[in-house]
Amino acid sequence: MKVKQSLLSTFCLFCFPAVLCVQVTVAAEQAKSQDESRQKAEAVWEQAVVAKGGRERLHQIDSLLLSYRETVRNFLGIVVHRGDVERLYVFPDKSWSWDDGLPPPFNLTVSMFNLERNISCSMYAGAASPKCTKPKDGTSFFSQGEGVARVQYLYLLETRWVTPAPMSLRRDSIALKSVDVVQTQVAGRRVDYYLDRKTHLPKRVVTFFESGRVWETFDFSDYVTINGIQMPSVQKRGKINFQINPAYTDNIFTNPPSIEAGPKAWQPGNRSRT
Repeated sequence: MKVKQSLLSTFCLFCFPAVLCVQVTVAAEQAKSQDESRQKAEAVWEQAVVAKGGRERLHQIDSLLLSYRETVRNFLGIVVHRGDVERLYVFPDKSWSWDDGLPPPFNLTVSMFNLERNISCSMYAGAASPKCTKPKDGTSFFSQGEGVARVQYLYLLETRWVTPAPMSLRRDSIALKSVDVVQTQVAGRRVDYYLDRKTHLPKRVVTFFESGRVWETFDFSDYVTINGIQMPSVQKRGKINFQINPAYTDNIFTNPPSIEAGPKAWQPGNRSRT
């Protein structure tokens, strides 16, 4: 019995360094592969930034307006609601929106978010007055603060305030068409960009929860040039319009939101504004 134990001890003595060496080699190869994938992702990301309009133009963007009509269908495909949505984002910490995109029992909502003044207000159709909170003290900081950042990495790729970090590159396909998928990290959140291999523009952007589950998927097509920046004119199957660095009135970020002012309350000199 003592002889067997001695032989086993001798075997382990010589075997352990070999096993450790194999583990170290495998880890080194994995690290090398990850580094190569990251470098390839960075190169493809640079192509996407150039195709978008170039980093210089992107970093000159201070505000973005989104306008579209939301169409809601029931399970039979019948349209049950159509409503206009207008959102103005002023980077890095303000947003204003007119949202009539949801059917009853939800209501038309006008919202204002101003992190600089630490105030967030929403006015619901039929309500007597706006409901206001301090975003730094509550959950609205995540929903609205994240919204200001999200619109930058979704539609613009990069800005002076938001810069996705390419982590890896893989190949995938959309509708049987090959795409480059750049996996990035944006302030700790995973965001995957599905880039057309010819135009290098995003055909799809997928965001993830911290748990790794898919959060939202956005499909883009029919790009047009706006102020030198390539912007999609179709999101999913609906038309979407953009204005880059539009003129706007600061009052919408200091006064409570108003439904009577209408969806163009952000425009300077808007006569319906109260």
